[in-house]
Amino acid sequence: MANITLSIPEELYRLMKKYRSVNWSEVARRAIVKEILHMKARDEGLTLRELELLLEVSGVTVTGEEPTTDEAELQRRMRERERRRITNLGVEEGAS
Repeated sequence: MANITLSIPEELYRLMKKYRSVNWSEVARRAIVKEILHMKARDEGLTLRELELLLEVSGVTVTGEEPTTDEAELQRRMRERERRRITNLGVEEGAS
């Protein structure tokens, strides 16, 4: 694994020392991974492994819902998600 050196303001360094229990190298690594994968996704797309890594460092969990090829089931799920979305927005269904 490669190493890098970061320069930070002295005031920030004092604050970091106050919270020694935090693994600052891990915080920096996750921030770098997140930023580089966001840029790669924008420019050329991600592999499945890169997407999984981005979701992991972003703290996103996947529902585990299995994909379906049944069109009727897919439409039912889409209607249900749209209903929940509208409910969460506080907008009555069918209102313009």
